[in-house]
Amino acid sequence: MMSEIAILVPNIGDEQPQQRKRKLESPGSLGAAPIESFPKVDYNPWDDDEIDPVIEKEYHRQFIESDGFDVDHFYIPYGGGVVPHIVEDKYDYPYDIGLFSRLGLHCYNLEKGTSLKLGAINKYNDKLRFTRCLCYHITLEAIDTSSNSLCDFQTCVFKDFFPEQASFLAQTEISRLKVPSGPRPPTYGGPERRWKEDGVDDYYKGKMPKWLTKDDMAAISTKGQFYELQESDFQGNEWLHMYAEFAFHYKWMAHESDLRPFLPLEIKKVIIQTKEESQPCMKLKANNAIFYITFKGNGDPSGAPVEYQAVVRKTMDGISGHICLEVDCLAYKSR
Repeated sequence: MMSEIAILVPNIGDEQPQQRKRKLESPGSLGAAPIESFPKVDYNPWDDDEIDPVIEKEYHRQFIESDGFDVDHFYIPYGGGVVPHIVEDKYDYPYDIGLFSRLGLHCYNLEKGTSLKLGAINKYNDKLRFTRCLCYHITLEAIDTSSNSLCDFQTCVFKDFFPEQASFLAQTEISRLKVPSGPRPPTYGGPERRWKEDGVDDYYKGKMPKWLTKDDMAAISTKGQFYELQESDFQGNEWLHMYAEFAFHYKWMAHESDLRPFLPLEIKKVIIQTKEESQPCMKLKANNAIFYITFKGNGDPSGAPVEYQAVVRKTMDGISGHICLEVDCLAYKSR
């Protein structure tokens, strides 16, 4: 018998960004390691209350020419600027940054038919959007498992703490092999970065579906849109564990717990819902699908025997480098 011990986080409305003047500062006041490929500009932000046009121009040049991946640390008093982070040990990176990196690689693999996996993370930049979203520009090393070779990779991922239709959302804007910095047309805010709402069928929009009822479970075999994964389906599809990890990460995000000691997760059951593929074995390859995942950790941060039920909705809008995961997750204590 199981009893529910956690419920979904309620959604809150959007907040509008403050329209304030910003001023910028060269790296140094906060001690952040600068990106060495760009020159440093000496500037004391406390000298005046106006924006220094030279510093502002340099900041925007760096941001535009690198798509946000190679930017020095500029102090912006009212927030909103890019904050760079150099990973001292590229193999020992923050767990959540690794998770977002894997999402970018997953998107690229789905589009290109490749088999890249995360090897190391060199650096990442974060930027606050409004008060509810964090955007990450991540530069990483990927391993091409087909040739056992290394390649440099870039992905831009943002997470929404309070999306309208789910409890948590992670969405990529860029998923690509590394592009050298240099003069180029700006992409930030352009059509290749924005999510294309009409690129996704309405079937996969709106409020997230509830967990399947007992009657739904009993009728799975007779419903063409559903498919329960078999043991063989997990082979070569490591990303299924990543989907479960996003739900696990969401559930413990507020507790700032290091989840790596509780990995790998044990996936007990996965049911896929999609109307894109008629053959059950092909539903795993659908661009848009809903996953009902039952899993538990290798131990649990709560210290109790806990089982999780996650609903993960995957959508792709047809623009290269774009994938979106929306997540709801309930935790139950086994008795």
